[in-house]
Parts: sequence; structure tokens; C-alpha cells
Amino acid sequence: MNDYAVVSNKVELKRAIENKTKQIIVTNADLASNIKTVRAASKATLAIAITAAGVAATNFWNPAGWGAGAVGFVAAGSTVTAIITLGGGAAIVYAIYRDFSITGKCRVTTPDGAEYEAEIVMEKK
Repeated sequence: MNDYAVVSNKVELKRAIENKTKQIIVTNADLASNIKTVRAASKATLAIAITAAGVAATNFWNPAGWGAGAVGFVAAGSTVTAIITLGGGAAIVYAIYRDFSITGKCRVTTPDGAEYEAEIVMEKK
């Protein structure tokens, strides 16, 4: 388990979450916005969004998949978009929702003395 990670893209975020990092410093504004959208969603909205994103992704070739994806998008639009953009899968999205508290834009000094302008800071609960 790492004490902290500085991330600026979804690959780094996924790696930090999988490594059970205690503090994740997000420096990219777009990534931070998607994380905040997921974190602010209700459990029901999150479930609909994950399902819709999964159905649309696995059935993109099938008109039935388009319909199911469209229904889910209408029900949970911005959350579906955030999940697709984060691209980490349901486990990563649920970890963001369940395992972390989020602090807004701030300056962070790490234990080794480095300073970062963070868009958000995710703290493991």
C-alpha cells in the first residue's frame, strides 16, 4: 500500500486505486470533474449508469444495445459519461464511490516535501 500518488490520467488513477493508495492527488481538471460526478451520484444512479455503460459497450453492434444504452443515458446521463471517460470498469468506479472522500482544489505538500496544485485530493476512508 502506497501513502500517496499523483495522477493526471485514468491509467494512473486505476493503478493508484488498485494499489490501495491512501491519498490520491489528481492534477488534471477533466479527470477530477469525472471523479466528482461519480462520487456525487446516488447508489441507484450509479447502478443504472454502470449497467447502461456496460450494455452500450458490449452491444454497440446491436440496435437493442443502442436502445438499452440510450435509456440508461437518459436516466443517468452525466454519470454514464463520467464512467465511460474514466474507463476503469465497475470495480474502479465503485471504489471511487465507496472507498474515498474527496477534497476540492488545494495545494498539497507530500511527506517528501514536494508541492502540487491538486484539482481534487482523494483520501482513503
